[in-house]
Amino acid sequence: MEFLDGAILPTAAPTIARSFHILSQQIGVCVTSYMVTIVVLIPISAWLADKYGVRKVLFSSITLFVIASLLCATSTNVLELTVMRIVQGVGAATMVPIGRLILMRSVDKSQVIRAISYSVWPALAAPVVAPVLGGFIIAHASWHWIFLINLPIGAIALIVGFKIVPHLPGGKVDRLDWLGFYGTALSLGALVFGAAGLGAPHIDLYITVPLLLIGIAIGVPTLFHLRRTEIPLIDLSVLKIQTFALNNTSGLLFRVAQNTAPFVLPLLFQDKYGWSAERAGEVLFFYMFGNLTFKVFTTPLMKRFRFKPLIIGATLFSIPLTLLLGVVGRSLPLPLLALLLLVTGGVRSLGMTLYNTITYADIDQEIMSHANSLSNMVQQLSSVIAVACAVIAINIGRATVGVQNQFSFAFIFAIAILILSLRKVIELPSAAGDSLRKKA
Repeated sequence: MEFLDGAILPTAAPTIARSFHILSQQIGVCVTSYMVTIVVLIPISAWLADKYGVRKVLFSSITLFVIASLLCATSTNVLELTVMRIVQGVGAATMVPIGRLILMRSVDKSQVIRAISYSVWPALAAPVVAPVLGGFIIAHASWHWIFLINLPIGAIALIVGFKIVPHLPGGKVDRLDWLGFYGTALSLGALVFGAAGLGAPHIDLYITVPLLLIGIAIGVPTLFHLRRTEIPLIDLSVLKIQTFALNNTSGLLFRVAQNTAPFVLPLLFQDKYGWSAERAGEVLFFYMFGNLTFKVFTTPLMKRFRFKPLIIGATLFSIPLTLLLGVVGRSLPLPLLALLLLVTGGVRSLGMTLYNTITYADIDQEIMSHANSLSNMVQQLSSVIAVACAVIAINIGRATVGVQNQFSFAFIFAIAILILSLRKVIELPSAAGDSLRKKA
């Protein structure tokens, strides 16, 4: 629900805008406010779980998310929808991080590969499912069902959750680092709003640049505070662990590059090829199918081969595949395009699963909460950064080579990011992540 709702609204933006009698770009505030709320509240999710217990916080989050989804569907103007999206974001900010925290606290090292392999598929599928599902709903129902679909999903989640979520009680916790929380929230909020501004069709530099500068100005002293304080909101010492730090450097770059395609391909198919939104979604199904079906191979590959060569291989394979996405034209036969999307989605699935898994290779339970919060923040930020960078690349392409070839620049940018991501991977020891493989 959380990943899907973050990606599905842009597909329905024009329809919702017509319903509210406003411009499509005005719906962007609903998307941004949702993402900002999630990012700024993720750091506090672990503290809430430790204080009140994971079941209480998780089930409360799901319930709040479902109620907010219903209220989103009943919104009559953009202000109401924005407020309800913020409430949705409050629920979403603790759903996924606490779900991942429960998972990582409940398995030992011998089960991490299999557990992560299963758990990452929603993040892989959502950016691709969203245009397909959004296009189908808009074509055959009303935009309200984009939110109403969360009601039965949330009900099922609560029923299953009551049966399977372990009782990990809360207890006495250290006082909350309020200075760290306020600094982190303000800094991340300004940076995400700024990045979203860069990802707008028309960039307003008078708003975007000050937001980015404010985010940096607050973020730098906040980082110093988190490093110096005795009980920080987020313990940044986990970044000294090389396998964990890899996820926040190379892993971030890899996700930014790979999240470019799910954003750019629907635009390419509709604006350049002249396809309908529904047909574009149908063709993107092959990309989603590749993401999901390749999960069958990820666990055996991680058991058979070390992480370093697998990550390098996934990145190197991604480079020519991404190039092909940028140069193919509408004359390419549909079977060949489907095969290209299928293979590209499969390689994306492998790379993201590798990064998500090696993240926890050397993390002890004592610092799991801090590591989990940082990991989830990076995952959320990668989607925002990917869209912003893709839009900038498209705008540069339009200005330099014209409308017909503008989308190629987004894929060229993605290739550059993939190459850059290899630097830290090459520095990784060959035995990195073996702690997960020895007992697997």
